Amino acid sequence: MRLFIAINFDEAVRKQLLQIQAQLRPQCTRGNFTRPENLHLTLAFLGETPEGKVASLLQIIEDVQVLPEASPFEVPFNHTGCFSHSHKELWWVGADENCSGLNRLKAIHSQLINRLLEANFSVDNRSFSPHITLGREVKHSEKIVLKCNEINIKIDRLCLMKSEHIRGILTYTELS
Repeated sequence: MRLFIAINFDEAVRKQLLQIQAQLRPQCTRGNFTRPENLHLTLAFLGETPEGKVASLLQIIEDVQVLPEASPFEVPFNHTGCFSHSHKELWWVGADENCSGLNRLKAIHSQLINRLLEANFSVDNRSFSPHITLGREVKHSEKIVLKCNEINIKIDRLCLMKSEHIRGILTYTELS
């Protein structure tokens, strides 16, 4: 199973993210845009994981969720940007770099990664850059300009997610 650990959003947050994505789409000549139900904030990408390790993952998630820094809080996401690689762009909405909530989110991420490594899970070793992907493989001919109002995202639970293609459609399913 292809797994990752994420923060999922309520409909109000999804609606705000889709408004930003709706600004992006017409400015692009092509792109693979995130489906509304797939919008999330990734904390740890695990990749292919044997089904027998799911119970261990669930225990790690439960352990991290009871830490003091994991009590419910909000992180404002208030700007857009893109990562470029091999002439392809990934457009995203990013977290406010100057808020206390971001420090708590980074602490949770750090605890999660440490516990995953202690349990011999393979995790991505890139630095944590909290973002919500709007579109991948974006191509455009003019400079993209997006307006991003602040979106306050409640961080109150971690979700184990499965990624799979169902009838050719990338689908994320919450396992816990």
